[in-house]
Amino acid sequence: MQALTVIGIILEIIVLFNFVIVVHELGHYWAARWRGLKVEKFQIWFGKPIWSKTINGVQWGLGWIPAGGFVALPQMNPMEMLEGGSTSSDPLPKISPMDKIIVAAAGPIFSFGLAFVFAVLVWGVKYPKSTSSMTTEIGYISEKSVDGADQLQVGDDVIEVDGKRVDSWRGMVDSVVWNVISSGGDTIPFKVKREGVAEPIVVQLAAPEKPGEAKDAKVSGIGGYFKRPELRMVDRMGVQPVSVPYVGDVTPNSPASKAGLQKHDAIVQVEGKRVSSPMQINDIIRESGIAPLDIVVLRDGKNVPLTVTPSYPANRDKVHEANNRPMIGLAWDLTGDTELVRATPMDQIKDGLKTMGNTLGAVFSPKSDISAKHLSGPVGIMNLYYRLFEDKDGWRRALWFSVILNINLGIMNLLPLPVLDGGHITMAILEAIRKRPLSKRLLDISYSGCAILLMGFMLFITGFDVKALFWGDEPPSDGQQMEAPTF
Repeated sequence: MQALTVIGIILEIIVLFNFVIVVHELGHYWAARWRGLKVEKFQIWFGKPIWSKTINGVQWGLGWIPAGGFVALPQMNPMEMLEGGSTSSDPLPKISPMDKIIVAAAGPIFSFGLAFVFAVLVWGVKYPKSTSSMTTEIGYISEKSVDGADQLQVGDDVIEVDGKRVDSWRGMVDSVVWNVISSGGDTIPFKVKREGVAEPIVVQLAAPEKPGEAKDAKVSGIGGYFKRPELRMVDRMGVQPVSVPYVGDVTPNSPASKAGLQKHDAIVQVEGKRVSSPMQINDIIRESGIAPLDIVVLRDGKNVPLTVTPSYPANRDKVHEANNRPMIGLAWDLTGDTELVRATPMDQIKDGLKTMGNTLGAVFSPKSDISAKHLSGPVGIMNLYYRLFEDKDGWRRALWFSVILNINLGIMNLLPLPVLDGGHITMAILEAIRKRPLSKRLLDISYSGCAILLMGFMLFITGFDVKALFWGDEPPSDGQQMEAPTF
């Protein structure tokens, strides 16, 4: 049964991923037909076709390299190393620079259009988002937090990080997480609003230290080389958002089971105090030892009082700290605080554009730790789709991500680099300014050189995607459960 589920998810990914490519290429195809250009091939994926069929003079095919697609247009400076040689020796009528611009721009325009269609679908069905990702309230501060965090308090509302406003905890647009990742100084200013204090408070937090490489010592060879550099993460600063602890699983015959705790319960109080993070419960248990704890859980909309008595695990020893602490025997459900939210199509498009702008800005920023190594190619994108589909609301998450993916595809293709659509547009503009075609030798050299560089770059980032896929250095998705053996 599990194998059938995996196969089903893989088929969904292949269909959705290639649908995105087909729509982009259909933009070029239909624009070329409209402007009277000769169309020789329409192929999904690169390389020699593993399937092809000629219909009305156009060879439709599927290549063996699963990365993108193309429409072969001999009047548009074709790339033989990607598209193969021309299938016709007939003379071709000349086309105007405007024809080239329209045909080149049609692909990104169709990608943006598809992004809007996905955005409308997401608006209609809503998409899941955890309340902890939408809040800006601090719910937990670790004893091992970075310097300066002791000046913060649970309940503080973060309004700025690194001088930029925030309106959510996670995400790549105006969030605490993103502003920490993209910060560059030795300290990161947090501006917070605190109850009872008239003016916002600014606290300088030390930037989190990057973990050592010891944990990856077992990964050698290519796997060891293709390791993405660690990024600044707010979790490593010891500061976390408000997150209601939802019970994901209860160990049979454990203190939690004997106390009557059930799956999907939300622990809202311990010893009369509000609970704002699962880690807070961990600290309370550590401090109280095996003393009984009065808790209140929210179950079916009602508060239910319970008493749980932590105990030491049966395999308690003095060597391993995890086996030498009192526990109650449960795992947290990280999706428990997830709710379906609705965003207008234009808000989704705007956030997608901001996401792309933030990403490219961070990659080219000299102060940012983010580099090209953190970008993903087809392997990374399909891996992310797989992790999204694993969630119970995976299809909703996949629709939401498809909005961003199509905006990404449209913008990246508009970059003014030969081979890309933006390069075709740039060359056509230069041709219009000069009022005569550009040198074929210049075009061949620039397009071939850029194609080689682009393929090299794709192989480069694919190495990191493959490393993340097989050695799993990607963080867990929001839909995964996290075991909490110390609780």
